[in-house]
Amino acid sequence: MNLNAMMERLANLEWWKVLIIVAVLLGLRYVLLKQKSQVAKSAGETAESLAVAMALVFFIIRPFIVQAFFIPSASMHPGLLENDHILVSKFIYRFKEPKLGDVVVFKSPPEALKDESDFIKRVIGVAGDTVRITAGYVIVGTTQYNHQDLRSLLGEPGVDSRVKLTDGKVRVDGAEVTFAEIAAAAGEPKAKVKVVPGKVYINGKPLVEPYTAEDTDLIYPGLPNEYVEPGWIVLNKKHEQIVKIPKGRLLVMGDNRNDSADARFWGLLDRKRMLGKAMFIFWPLNRIRIVR
Repeated sequence: MNLNAMMERLANLEWWKVLIIVAVLLGLRYVLLKQKSQVAKSAGETAESLAVAMALVFFIIRPFIVQAFFIPSASMHPGLLENDHILVSKFIYRFKEPKLGDVVVFKSPPEALKDESDFIKRVIGVAGDTVRITAGYVIVGTTQYNHQDLRSLLGEPGVDSRVKLTDGKVRVDGAEVTFAEIAAAAGEPKAKVKVVPGKVYINGKPLVEPYTAEDTDLIYPGLPNEYVEPGWIVLNKKHEQIVKIPKGRLLVMGDNRNDSADARFWGLLDRKRMLGKAMFIFWPLNRIRIVR
């Protein structure tokens, strides 16, 4: 068993297993403290300390204050990577509501998975907000290219490149690519290049999202495989369909927008499923940092 798997199993021990371990440690402490040997007494005190620590962590701290989780997928790139281990505050949302930009852990809804699992996404909209998402693409001459097209066109062969479009710029793995380079790669060196970034509009204003791996290829609402209840749809002043988030719901999305199964596909998150706010990466050691 590797270290990540061992840490994950330890962090998620069931309560009855913890209770057995604590009972065994206390029993061991009782036996050892009756011995005359100073080494045995010292070992007994250590067993008692471990029992108290485990009881504190698993029966008070983990259920009510803070818990460790690990990142299972690439949906939160670039900020959170697979196998990052994070600490999640289970205390904070008992006194305040999640807000725009929070990275949150929650129990997956049945529309996402039949068996409940822990998901992690970013809060993009809260109750009362209106949301509209436009798709990103680049036009070279008369040909339109989405992110997958641009990865094939501009990325290195065999590398899972990230393409991010901003106003007037195209970046591949963080490096800006000139319009001349794009046109040449498309086989139309003299063609005009136009960049149309995908944007998330909250209450009619575009979000600035430096944390995303890519802007999105997908519109919302209006995806063929999205989950949007009719009561969530309203029209804006331009008579465009937008989603108005009802009371008790949240729009949560992955930062890796084009590789994330999130609320666009299984519906607005019920606030009651919230577990806590991601606060800190504690493992691996070279990844230690605050979650932003």
